[in-house]
Amino acid sequence: MKISFIGGGNIGLSMACYISNEHEVFIHSSKPDIWNKDIVYIDKVTNAQFVKSIDCVTDQYDIAVENADVIFITHPAFMLKKTIKQIAPYLKKGAKVGVIPGTGGTEFFSHHVLEKDAVLFGMDRVPCVARVQTYGAAVIASKKPKTRVAAIPQNQTQEVADVVSNLLGMEIEGLANYLIVTFTPSNPIVHTSRLYAMLEDYEDGKTTWKENIPFYAQWDDRASEMLIGCDQELHRICDALENLDMNGVTPLTEHYGVETVPQLTQKIRSIETMQHILSPMKKVGDEYEIDKESRYFEEDFPYGLCVIKGFAVICEVKTPFIDKILKWYEGFGNVEYFVGDEFVGKDLKEAAIPQNFNITNKNEVYAFYLQ
Repeated sequence: MKISFIGGGNIGLSMACYISNEHEVFIHSSKPDIWNKDIVYIDKVTNAQFVKSIDCVTDQYDIAVENADVIFITHPAFMLKKTIKQIAPYLKKGAKVGVIPGTGGTEFFSHHVLEKDAVLFGMDRVPCVARVQTYGAAVIASKKPKTRVAAIPQNQTQEVADVVSNLLGMEIEGLANYLIVTFTPSNPIVHTSRLYAMLEDYEDGKTTWKENIPFYAQWDDRASEMLIGCDQELHRICDALENLDMNGVTPLTEHYGVETVPQLTQKIRSIETMQHILSPMKKVGDEYEIDKESRYFEEDFPYGLCVIKGFAVICEVKTPFIDKILKWYEGFGNVEYFVGDEFVGKDLKEAAIPQNFNITNKNEVYAFYLQ
């Protein structure tokens, strides 16, 4: 088969290395000229290395996508609408288009894919923890034992799971519907809870740091408190959607095997593969300042937490923890999400909330996710 990757960063580069040599691997990159044909993959846990040959690296969507059987998109959420629209003209009938991870309102752009008689799917979490050592040449990664997918149309999920499992050499579980992917309690609530706890007292132009703070290795109880609160609110939304099977949305306390705030803090701090991940900061002179242009802000609020809040409004579920974080971000990010306590601010028109895609009540939710 021809397997294409849109995006050659941490996750895309690692996943490309997992594909067997019996398949052709194409990568779309904005900088194809600096790529090596042979990529060095270094296993973060064992330090074992191997070399993967890439068949083609291009900055042309037609070359990357035409006749591809499976396309993996690893672009950030704020680019997905544009990316999916750009590749759609080149999709062949039956192609499987996957977004890694599939959160961020990805499904709302699925019509571009379905109109080509293709399939859209999303993973609930990335299949590996990875860091590019040299762009286009070497990557250090650790592959997870399993991940999960859901597809639109819904009846294609198991076929997608089987194909992707064979390609990546890992267990892939099919989910009951795509909303489970959207509601996966990962970056949309994990990143936003941590950023709120870290920057709750932030003053623009005044708050700086002597060094960049490890994002997970110095995780604190305040972040855990907010995260558990957001996760509980997320599950109340799931409970309110009586006609959808939302059992696949695993509570974070269960996912991490903890019960209390301190236990969650200790668990997150101890995750070995995430020790190197730093906060979204940039060095200015001898100090570090927050980087407001980071994906953590451009992606996880308008294409993450706002999406969840949009469903909360539809389900009439109160979300004090989510509201606290979003209202803090209004001041931090100079955006308007609320007018009083109503989630109708002017900047929501740029967010991937369901209301922007004619989904405004539970019956419309059911109709969309059961297609």
